[in-house]
Amino acid sequence: MAGETLLKPVLQKPPGYRELNSQPPTPMGSSSSSLSSTTALRRRPKHTIPASFYPRKKKQWSRCRVFCCCVCITVAIFILLLTLTVSVFFLYYSPRLPVVRLASFRVSSFNFSGGKSGDGLSQLTAVATAKLDFRNPNGKLRYYYGDADVAVSVGDGDFETSLGSTRVKGFVEKPRNPTVVIVPIKAKKQQVDDPTVKRLRAEMKSKKLVVRVTAETKVGLAVGRRKIVTVRVSISCGGVRLQALDSQMSKCTIKMLKWYVPPYRI
Repeated sequence: MAGETLLKPVLQKPPGYRELNSQPPTPMGSSSSSLSSTTALRRRPKHTIPASFYPRKKKQWSRCRVFCCCVCITVAIFILLLTLTVSVFFLYYSPRLPVVRLASFRVSSFNFSGGKSGDGLSQLTAVATAKLDFRNPNGKLRYYYGDADVAVSVGDGDFETSLGSTRVKGFVEKPRNPTVVIVPIKAKKQQVDDPTVKRLRAEMKSKKLVVRVTAETKVGLAVGRRKIVTVRVSISCGGVRLQALDSQMSKCTIKMLKWYVPPYRI
């Protein structure tokens, strides 16, 4: 049995086994392109970093945009604070305009002297006194009146004649306090035509003479002794007859002309 050789069983390779030094089989009829594809498969893939790991670039705002934003925010805050301040002031103090009335008008002298012959003009000499009644309806606020320029005229329509103007000294009106201001008026040699002379003489005798008083002054509103705001106003008391003033006072109108802030304190 020496001639008999021992046959060893051949081990089968497991599925997917590949030798280290062996190259993958190439299909029949493949060209150089197949070689390049195989080498590309052997290359290690590059490690790519996700986009989230890259630092983001900060947006740069222009100076003009930043400046505009700051200005808009500042203006909005200022308007808001101003609105709140004014609202609180009006709710707490409830400011009201002063009440002015023409209390009386007394004429002590009203004479006409003839002018040059044939010119149809006469000269009026008159002395009168007007009384203005000022009332402050506020309970916590004061009114400061500056010097007033007061003008007085008599007559109506085309027959209106000026008696002159004067300057009245200013005063302070406390809360809930009435104040009477006396306005003396003098007219000296005021030229008046003959039709106006006849009309004024007749109305003076019957007390139907129409009286107008106007004044321009500055009114300051104050809390305590500190002024808040000052207003230039025009006061007009007109279209009232002498006989009506004997029984009741005539209410005047107040018109605001110009606002300004006082540069001082009192």
